[in-house]
Formats: sequence, structure tokens, C-alpha cells
Amino acid sequence: MNDDGITDLESIKDTAVSPAIGIGALALSFALKYHNINTVQDGTLYQQYKLEGKNMRELHLKDVFETAIMMEAHLLGTSERLATLVVDALAGPSEDEAASSG
Repeated sequence: MNDDGITDLESIKDTAVSPAIGIGALALSFALKYHNINTVQDGTLYQQYKLEGKNMRELHLKDVFETAIMMEAHLLGTSERLATLVVDALAGPSEDEAASSG
């Protein structure tokens, strides 16, 4: 394995991944990034927060997975939301909407 580990994955670069697995992986990646952004990375800043009595809670793996599940549900519902928007746009306003606006 080299320093970055990326070239070791070269042999599986063309492997097919189902959309559900891809969305799950994407959601987990987003959740990890989200929780990384929301943590204090600097030791000095962390100590300052502790001295000021700021409410800081521990980050558990369960928190990351719960966030990933919420993001996955949102991503899985995207195509349905977009389909509804397209159908509504193509259908035009309903008779009730046309009567109330005019």
C-alpha cells in the first residue's frame, strides 16, 4: 500500500455499484464531513471553550449514523420530489388555483 491508498483501489474502479449502495455511501460521507465540520479541531480553542463553560457534547458514532440515515432518506426522496415538480409544472395550475388567482 502506498501513502495515499488510492492506487490500491485501481483494480476495482470499474466495479458496478447499485444506486442504493451509492446513495448510502454518499450519505455516510456527507454525515462524516458534517460532523467533522462541527467539531473543534484546535486544541487551544477547545480549552478556551471549556474555560468559558460552553456546552460541548461528545460526538458518538451513533450520532454520525443517525445523521447519515436522515441524509439518505432525503437523497432517496429526491427523485420523487423532482417528479412531482415536473408533473405539476406540465399539468399547469388546477381549476381551483386558476379560479383563486384570477
